[in-house]
Amino acid sequence: MNLGNDRLFALMGAVVAILLVALAVAQEIPGWGRWCCLGLGLVLLMLMVGAIGSSRLELLESQQALKRARNQRDVAERYFNALMDHLPSWIYFKDRESKFIQVNKALADYSGMTPEEMIGQSDAEFLDPENAKKNREDEIQILASGKGKERFIEKENLEGGGDAWVLTSKLPLRDKKGRTIGTFGVSSNITEMVEAQNALEKERNTLRTLLDSIPDGIYIRDDRGKYRVANKALAEFVGAESPADVVGKTPYDFFPNEHSSRFLADDKAVMDKQEVVVHNTYKMLNSSGAKRHIITTKVPIKDKDGQVSGILGINRDVTEQEKAREALRQTEHRMQEIVDNSPSPMYAKSVTGKYLMVNRRFEELFNVKAAEVVGKTDLEVIGDSKVVQRLQKNDSLVIKRGEPLQFDETLTVKDEQRNYVSMKFPMRDLRGDIYAVGGISTDITVRKQAEKELQKLNQELMQTHENLTSAHEQLIQAEKMESVGRLAAGVAHEVKNPLAMIGMGLELLARRLPEDDSKGQDTIERMKRGIDRAKKIVRGLVDYSSDRRIDLQSHDPNRLVTEALELIEYQLVKSGITIDFTPGENLPNVEADQTKIEQVLVNIFINAMHAMEGGGTLTIRTQLVSMENVAHDEGSRLKERIREGDQMIRIHVTDTGKGIPEEVLNKLFDPFFTTKATGKGTGLGLTVSRKIAELHGGELLLANRDDCRGASATLTLKVMKE
Repeated sequence: MNLGNDRLFALMGAVVAILLVALAVAQEIPGWGRWCCLGLGLVLLMLMVGAIGSSRLELLESQQALKRARNQRDVAERYFNALMDHLPSWIYFKDRESKFIQVNKALADYSGMTPEEMIGQSDAEFLDPENAKKNREDEIQILASGKGKERFIEKENLEGGGDAWVLTSKLPLRDKKGRTIGTFGVSSNITEMVEAQNALEKERNTLRTLLDSIPDGIYIRDDRGKYRVANKALAEFVGAESPADVVGKTPYDFFPNEHSSRFLADDKAVMDKQEVVVHNTYKMLNSSGAKRHIITTKVPIKDKDGQVSGILGINRDVTEQEKAREALRQTEHRMQEIVDNSPSPMYAKSVTGKYLMVNRRFEELFNVKAAEVVGKTDLEVIGDSKVVQRLQKNDSLVIKRGEPLQFDETLTVKDEQRNYVSMKFPMRDLRGDIYAVGGISTDITVRKQAEKELQKLNQELMQTHENLTSAHEQLIQAEKMESVGRLAAGVAHEVKNPLAMIGMGLELLARRLPEDDSKGQDTIERMKRGIDRAKKIVRGLVDYSSDRRIDLQSHDPNRLVTEALELIEYQLVKSGITIDFTPGENLPNVEADQTKIEQVLVNIFINAMHAMEGGGTLTIRTQLVSMENVAHDEGSRLKERIREGDQMIRIHVTDTGKGIPEEVLNKLFDPFFTTKATGKGTGLGLTVSRKIAELHGGELLLANRDDCRGASATLTLKVMKE
């Protein structure tokens, strides 16, 4: 019985009870019957009042239950709408005719429409005909079988030309009775993942090509000694027809047992220590039977769980280099023993200057424990603020340049002053960002003392050693520059005579042309200008390739600048250039070939003038400086190495031009490189200028100003010795 009937019966019972009570009160019923009617009426009246109250309670409870159900439905609908609006995956519902009845915002955005605009339409409105047909066939199959297709990859092509790879699941849509009334699907855009896989495959092929193009033998061996990867150079060395013939085999298949056992023992040592082993030298026979010297570098390889699973090896054939270095090794033997038996302190510091790691030698030197040092700064560990300031400047220079640099550093350790050569290098994370500075400091105090003693006993031997060391450091750069120099000299020699002949021919033609032939005259003038430019390039080539001695004399640096300015004063004034020259006071003289140095200064001034189109200010300063933070360039052509504390004269020139583009800063001194328009520069001026500076034992540096308002050039020259 429902709530409405209960209320009707209760009302009828109440009416009957009231009639009985009224009859009894009116004494219509005599005697005891009246009292019975009265009692029965009162009882019925009380029961009816209770029934009506109970019905009222049930009505209120039913209304509250209905309200809760509606609230739950609203919450569920909000959750559903939130998911549909914010999930990045594409979600849709279709009827049996494959028309959209519900889509989420992500799918509508990708299709270039709103969800409301897509309702009632099919895939044919958005996709190309082939994809739309395929989707319809899938949905017909799902409607017929009642089974969905889950987690398969397909390519979606929009009618407008866009396309994407998606991971899709298509399922049947059922009503409350379980009948299939349509389909629904969820698709996740995995275009980036698919493209990344394609790029990875391309990189794998590129890496394979690169490996096979490298002349060094490269390989990977697992923890059982079997080759897993080998390049073409290694296959040729061991006598295999191809790298594939090496994979799966062990060193015992190609080398004598003695060598193979040593190889695998070294592999095990690398994997056990999990350290890089560099420059292990082996003497062995190649597949042709020739004796070769091989230098091997091995690196432990870890699997995805971080466990060492093998080694990566690089074999470099250094037979010819070993022959050339044999004499050098003999002279360096005593010095090398000192270095090899003197453990060096090693450390790593964050970019904020806090220690991240120190080694045992560092602990011994400063009488500290690693746990006490980590997280502290140089000032907290060393305590000497002047020394700390110098160390921090060196660290900052490494971070700024982003490359390894070598410094001479002095520390007081246990009340004794010690000299160190510190190689500092940037440490990068997986993204290539510098997060720390690493350092290896070699104690050279004993070496310096030994050098002084050896110089007294055998100066000639020490000089030979220094010459060999210098030649070794400059080998790569010197070979390249000398090759270019020889080529330049040959080209200049072969070109000068033909140019002279062409010039003479043009003069002859010019005299024979009719005076009214203006076109012919213009053509000859253009040809003459071309010959003049060629001659200018030839002169630059001769200057560049020339190895003439320089005539060093004592000169006032301020006078050198003044006389160089006088040479081009007219050009500067004509170009609207204001000269701001502040000569340094009481400067010592410099060792210089006046003509050569004026050539360098004039070249610097003219480059600055060309950079300041429309006028500007050329600022020149001369000063005496003491060299600090000297970073040695292994390929430098300096006549003498600049050392820490050397007294030098610095000529600093700045302009107010547009500055030097960052992408060409490293190419400015390359022969024939120029940023000027065709016909305005040969690309040899700076190259020759730098060579002149280095022949003087100085240096020439170019950079952009710190305020980004032009460029600067710094010419450093040695002070004249007494």
